[in-house]
Amino acid sequence: MSLFKSKEPRPDFAKSDRVARHSELAKDFFRRVFEVDWAWISDESSLWDFHGDDTNDRFVEKIRGVYGIDVSDISSGNLADIFERIAKGVPTKGPTLD
Repeated sequence: MSLFKSKEPRPDFAKSDRVARHSELAKDFFRRVFEVDWAWISDESSLWDFHGDDTNDRFVEKIRGVYGIDVSDISSGNLADIFERIAKGVPTKGPTLD
């Protein structure tokens, strides 16, 4: 028995498996980077979904400041990719000390 009795098409939501693996990080990220308490995201969500700027530079810098992680090469701004990078703890690119 279906919960949907209508013959109207059912909503088709994007998968969220990858972002769900980082649910605690996502909560922290939204508070510290976007300064919001909550947001619904999927594996297809990106930084672009949360601002109207011409670039993601403002958030790339904020992520670097908050987490010490460089995500400037993730041009899509995909949040699942960003969460995975933060979780791995890959440090910010920068000059090496010799």
